Amino acid sequence: MAISKYVDKKDGKEYYCVRLCLKSTMNNLIRVDKKQSRILTIQEAEKIEKKFKQEGHRTLFEKENQALSWGHILEEWELAARNENIFLRQITDQTREEYYILLKRWTEDWHKIPVDQLDRATVWRKLDQIEKEVSISRSKRFKTAFENVLNWANLSGLAKIPTLPSTGYKTLNKVEERIPEILNIEEIRTLLKQAITIKHEWYEIWALALYTGMRSGELYALQWDAIDFDAKLLYVHRNWKDKVCGRPKDHCSCSTPAGRASIKGCIGPTKGRYWRTVPIADDLLDLLKELKAKRGDKVSVLERFQDWTDGSQAQVLRTFCVGIGITSVMFHTLRACFATQLIKDGVPPATVMKICGWKDLKTMMRYIRLAGIEVKGATDVLKLMPEREVMGNVIKLFRQ
Repeated sequence: MAISKYVDKKDGKEYYCVRLCLKSTMNNLIRVDKKQSRILTIQEAEKIEKKFKQEGHRTLFEKENQALSWGHILEEWELAARNENIFLRQITDQTREEYYILLKRWTEDWHKIPVDQLDRATVWRKLDQIEKEVSISRSKRFKTAFENVLNWANLSGLAKIPTLPSTGYKTLNKVEERIPEILNIEEIRTLLKQAITIKHEWYEIWALALYTGMRSGELYALQWDAIDFDAKLLYVHRNWKDKVCGRPKDHCSCSTPAGRASIKGCIGPTKGRYWRTVPIADDLLDLLKELKAKRGDKVSVLERFQDWTDGSQAQVLRTFCVGIGITSVMFHTLRACFATQLIKDGVPPATVMKICGWKDLKTMMRYIRLAGIEVKGATDVLKLMPEREVMGNVIKLFRQ
């Protein structure tokens, strides 16, 4: 707020000007500007100044309590997610894009609606509509994305939503849990044997995946400085993304022009944003030594084939599995094979979680059930069948 004195260029007379500029402390996009010039006396200017103050603060309060549109909130969230906003739970670039596209696609009719008008009835109808048109997992993903945006808007001060309008909604459909696709020990051996026999270019990649449980992006980003041959340890602390992230130079190798050109993506932290250690088995140690001699002075441990860079690793593996007559699995399944085999061989689940980098016990339980260690041997106490001599007579009777 200010009163200033000036000389008018047209008539050469002195006048007063009153200017008010108020900015919201809750939302920097909200502001109030008022100005009046050609005021003859200082007394009149002071009266106008007082009036501006009263009206300005009232207008600012009204604007602060008038919520921004859903469309605006969504765009602001997307920008904040790109810049790793402190009020936003850290999500991967892939998740951010998936959330944004999903919400943009299904909330087009909400674009101009003030976010505080998205009441429970409106949101529940939308959730019900989506549930009828897409898969259950997809509709759950939408609900998670929607709540993520509103929670961020609340924390950042862009909206005041005491209770999320999606709260209380329950789907009537139940997801049928299926047994995860996986390779048994014989299929794993067949896969590696056939791959090495025909000298398949992906053999080393599949072998490392099955011996370490590393994700595809972690294998792609694996460099020789992460391998301690003497201690027989492999340190997983890098991950490859299919898009350049723009992180600071000391956090990401793609920040330089050379890095962008050579990688066409981003090498940054792992999915969980923490490093872990994988013990190297003797067979794997021999393979790594062979690879070291083969790769020479190249920084990356594995050859980065174009199909891998393009994200076609699952298709390559599935095609090979079908060709050799074993279960067709996607690349990520090799990680599950690694975990399941360790559990079956008696490695404590807590140790497997550390090696694989899982923090959620719920994820681990899938592999524990798949390995069957919780129930193994439980039926050995059952003695329900007749004596062998009696059973033999019964069999002879049926053969007559």
